[in-house]
Amino acid sequence: MKFLNPTHILLKSILFCPLIVIHPANAEKKNDSEFQRIQTQTWKEVFTDECVGDWKKLWFLDGVKAKVTNSDEAMTIDTTNGYAVLWTKQSFEGDLRIEYDFRRVDQYNKGVNIIYIQATGDGQNGCVEDISKWSNKRNLAAMSDYFMNMHTYHISYAAYPKDYIRGRRYLPNENKRLKGTELTGSFFNTGLFEDQQWMHITIIKQAKDLWMEIQHPKKTQLFHLKNEDKPAVQKGRIGLRLMPGRLSQFKNFIVSTAK
Repeated sequence: MKFLNPTHILLKSILFCPLIVIHPANAEKKNDSEFQRIQTQTWKEVFTDECVGDWKKLWFLDGVKAKVTNSDEAMTIDTTNGYAVLWTKQSFEGDLRIEYDFRRVDQYNKGVNIIYIQATGDGQNGCVEDISKWSNKRNLAAMSDYFMNMHTYHISYAAYPKDYIRGRRYLPNENKRLKGTELTGSFFNTGLFEDQQWMHITIIKQAKDLWMEIQHPKKTQLFHLKNEDKPAVQKGRIGLRLMPGRLSQFKNFIVSTAK
């Protein structure tokens, strides 16, 4: 009887074993397919603002040094002199689809835009669930007023000098500031915010997944952020934050809830 060398058997198994490679393009196609599936499910529109009327009817402002104005075209948030967060007066529960047109007007290459999704107070030190009840504590709209006192998702974009899309889930009860708040998925060098053109942004929050699709006149990009290890965020207001020195415009702001 002829015995085979074990080394020969191992080499043979390696040579003839089918090689499976997961290409990044396949992952992108899977994300695109999942996003389109979620997009086409039944949504109910619950908030609409063309952003050409008086902003005070549907929004309230944190930041005494910031300015908000409306024109026949859009709503402008100006933080030349300080921070701003513009909040919806309405609160939203469950899965959401948020759509709006956005344009970066400034040429200031520092700071970031942020959207807060379903923010509520953490209940500590008078910061009750309804954030409108303690807006006087946020007159300067400093970042710490939010990540130390609110439960919310945060997506940052139009960021300079580093161009990135990044997500967080604030953990105020743990008092770790921003440590450990990052969501899975960070995206750099998007090239979307350099030319001051209007773009359409669609954000979907479904369970613990956040999707952000940006349709720029030159290209469309999809970003997927995932909350893998933190408590879910279920309800609250939506806020638009600008860091100091920024100037941004918004229009056709629509929020829908999943049926």
